[in-house]
Amino acid sequence: MILIIFMILRIFAIGLLFYTLFVMLRFLTSPESPTEVGRKRELYKDYKVKTDLPNEKIIKAFKVFGLTPQDSYSTASYRYFQMRRMVQNSSLPGPIKEGRIRELDELFDALTDYYRQSNKI
Repeated sequence: MILIIFMILRIFAIGLLFYTLFVMLRFLTSPESPTEVGRKRELYKDYKVKTDLPNEKIIKAFKVFGLTPQDSYSTASYRYFQMRRMVQNSSLPGPIKEGRIRELDELFDALTDYYRQSNKI
């Protein structure tokens, strides 16, 4: 009788172990919940930019950073720092990497001037 109880407990323990491993695997691989809590901000591009902006450099900046004129300055700075980090961590050769970072800096300066002139900062 005791042998049967121990066999049942052993089967239960093995089942519990597999269930724990399954829950851990789901926790590590599942996407985040649809709520805003804990959601990381995604880097995406929006190519629908108004063409009545002051100059071509600002239009290019909005396209490169994937922004629209309705987006806030904090969103623009977040995109700038994300793109700058991606370029810095890339495996590009040094001169190309420096050129792209310089271009991002110039475009962000143009965006900063645009937001400052439109009083959105």
